[in-house]
Amino acid sequence: MDPLSPANINAGWSSEPAPSLSAPPPQPQLQPPGPPSPSSSTHIRDPQVYGDPGTTIMSSPTASQSDKPVPYLRVRIGGLDRNRKDLLIRYDASTNLPNFRTTLYRNMQRSYVEFQRFAEQVQLCCPQTIIPALPPPHTSAATEEEDDRLVRMSLQKWFSRICDDPVLQKEDELRSFIESDFGYQPVPPPSARRNGSSSSAASQVFNAALSKVVRRGPLDDDDEIQSARLALEKLEPAWTNAATAVGNLGKARKALATANQDVGAKLIALATDENDINLATAQRKIGRVYDQLSNMAGAQIASENVILNDSLAYQGLNARAARDALAQRTQILEDSQSATKAAINKRRNVERLKGSSSINPTKVDDAIAEMEEANALDNRLTSHINNISANLHSALRAHSRNAHEDVAVSLLEHARMSIIFNRQILRELEALRPDLQRIGTTAPPPPAHVANAVSPLSQHAAAPPPLHAQAGAPPLGPPAAAGSQSMFLPAPGADVPRPQSAAGAAPGAPQLAPSGPVDPLTGLPVNNMAQSMILPGQRGGAPVRPPARRLDERKAAKLLAGGF
Repeated sequence: MDPLSPANINAGWSSEPAPSLSAPPPQPQLQPPGPPSPSSSTHIRDPQVYGDPGTTIMSSPTASQSDKPVPYLRVRIGGLDRNRKDLLIRYDASTNLPNFRTTLYRNMQRSYVEFQRFAEQVQLCCPQTIIPALPPPHTSAATEEEDDRLVRMSLQKWFSRICDDPVLQKEDELRSFIESDFGYQPVPPPSARRNGSSSSAASQVFNAALSKVVRRGPLDDDDEIQSARLALEKLEPAWTNAATAVGNLGKARKALATANQDVGAKLIALATDENDINLATAQRKIGRVYDQLSNMAGAQIASENVILNDSLAYQGLNARAARDALAQRTQILEDSQSATKAAINKRRNVERLKGSSSINPTKVDDAIAEMEEANALDNRLTSHINNISANLHSALRAHSRNAHEDVAVSLLEHARMSIIFNRQILRELEALRPDLQRIGTTAPPPPAHVANAVSPLSQHAAAPPPLHAQAGAPPLGPPAAAGSQSMFLPAPGADVPRPQSAAGAAPGAPQLAPSGPVDPLTGLPVNNMAQSMILPGQRGGAPVRPPARRLDERKAAKLLAGGF
């Protein structure tokens, strides 16, 4: 029988009373798990609820017992307001913790300075856990909107990790920070007075430097915490140096971008002086690609600073916060061992008083009181250091898990952005392949419509001399209508007729009648007279129009100024 089938959904609730113990069933049957069967003597069944499937294999037997709500504290960063002095942070909070005044807090507001005070106060009050480092109020983003978005995300992550810590959920400082109506002003605990003076700070620096040469401090039997302290001492400068290296890489990329932009401008200027059209086109496009690479380098610098530089620098601050928590435990461990030594001395003093010949009751009572006080202090500090060590083990694992998660996300995002930039660079360089392959090849012939569109001056320069200008060749047709003869240069090798008087003519030369139009002033035939100036009777032959001669501008201007 399938207990999950719809037909047997109420199989756990029997409709008949259970049989008596004296009459065993004829054959054993496997019954699904259900509520306990009623007693055979009373035959009283439990009350049935219509539609209740009972206990099935998919329901947990302790489901009804886990009605106790899980304690939670959730904070959502609403927005950021920047003024001239500080950064104001608005947030909403909801909780079911019993030590809070209410369950919902809306539109609460704290400044970044108050966040710093809260982080320092919680670190002093809770040495048994590791407080994450507070994110800085600024990032390396290029715009203010992006900067506010990144700061809000980092503060949200920090606040979520603070509220998820079971140790801090019971802390009154967290409750006071969230629900205070008129700002947050912490009260430093008495244990913080030891770090207040400059002389104690100088002594701590001296002891830290001396501990590298001579082993000092209390003996720590916890190997896990001791190895974690050594690892954090190495990780803090490593994170800081890595962030500095990324910053130096950004400066080098910026110098390279400036050089690429300069090279691109020089190549574009060089292309204007190049005679080969293919080479000039390739140089111009390469220059534009260099300029585009410069712009992409600027975007890559901003991306690396935001993703890698800020993340690695924050991990350095986070490692320092964890190292400070372990150093605070070391200080408490030293106090515990000092209290143990003091309790041993008090017990020895009491034992010495027992063996003395003259016993003063007052001294004995004082020695016993001091011994009991030292033992109580020793027991309290020993219990405190044991609780701190036990909680620090889980806090160290959570800190390591969060640090690995943050670094992995940063590296994955950096790899994704690097792939995008490199693909874009490859796309720009691949676009140059056709232009680079055309370098060194002959230019293709111009199209037909471009070859026919030749200027008139080139036509005049390339035209052959007229037929009548050749030696011994009579004119075959009327001259071209190109204006007066004085405005044209004679064709090379042509015999230019000059005006001669009747006396200067050779006596034996035959006088030939002009075959074309005659100039009425000089009596010579005019070969270049316009057709509109030739009389109808003077037209002869086929209307063949020879090409015009090239115009000499200087000679034409000189003749016009001199009146022909």
